[in-house]
Amino acid sequence: MITQRQISILNAIVEDYVELGQPIGSTTLIKRHNVKVSPATIRNEMKLLEENHLIEKTHSSSGRIPSEAGFRLYVDQLLEHEDVEEHPNKLNLNTLFSENHYDISTTLNRLAQLFSDQTHYTTIVVGPDHTKAAIINVHLMKINDKHLIVVLIYQTGHVKHLHLSSTITVDDTTVIKLSNFISNNLDTFLNNGKYQIDAYRLMDFNDHEVAILLQVYFLIKDHLDSETSRIYLGGKHQLIERLNESTVTSIQPILKYVESGKITQLIDQISDAPIHISIGSEIDQNLEGIAIVTRPYALANQIEGHIAIVGPTAMRYQNVIQLLSQTR
Repeated sequence: MITQRQISILNAIVEDYVELGQPIGSTTLIKRHNVKVSPATIRNEMKLLEENHLIEKTHSSSGRIPSEAGFRLYVDQLLEHEDVEEHPNKLNLNTLFSENHYDISTTLNRLAQLFSDQTHYTTIVVGPDHTKAAIINVHLMKINDKHLIVVLIYQTGHVKHLHLSSTITVDDTTVIKLSNFISNNLDTFLNNGKYQIDAYRLMDFNDHEVAILLQVYFLIKDHLDSETSRIYLGGKHQLIERLNESTVTSIQPILKYVESGKITQLIDQISDAPIHISIGSEIDQNLEGIAIVTRPYALANQIEGHIAIVGPTAMRYQNVIQLLSQTR
């Protein structure tokens, strides 16, 4: 059973290690925290913490560093006793959304950069999964006689442009006719478009127009089948700058996760709580030395996703938790 004094010493070791980036000894603890016990008592308590696998001895120093279990106990205390002070600069996500003219991509890119600038860690904002959002309108725009842009407008406000190149020549009148038809019959077109060939002909569409309608239908279907949640990244350089001989094995895997898009699945799996912290092997056996602090967010029009702060296990957790908690 760990005592309150041992918890206090563990907390001091974690905070000093985060601040100094080097193993912490009894002398450092006494000087930095004005501890009213003898160095021998501190060393004995540190030995007990080590036996409980909460701190570890390094080969290069007589000091100790927090273990993954030590960081876990430390952050659990922070989350359990979270006390967020009101701050005049509280970040209102809907205000940010409005300031960026209700453009989702711009807003979430800006959000990722804001968090990265303030935490000095890499920030990942997972955008809404548009496969779960309804398409409320489709427009066709002509670029030239054989190239159209298919504009999808989602219920979330997200707008997607798909390019359609065809061997069939399309004039302006046809584009207007087809665009109006799709807009006025959107649900039927999206759900049963490929089965409506005879119906199209009965509605006075010629064979060329029917062919264009089918091409638009399959273009949209292929897009919906392949689309996933989008990732908005801020401060990727924060991870890259930490790459060195001692960190390469821990940072390279998280970079691969980010670049492959697997990070969206990872964040979805670990983000059940209002603020959730995952450390090292809790995330993945190949991600030792990395911590991810996440929280869900919500904007207008049912736009939902997650914010994730990615950094070393020796992260300034208090600052990150405070910042995430100030976001509404």
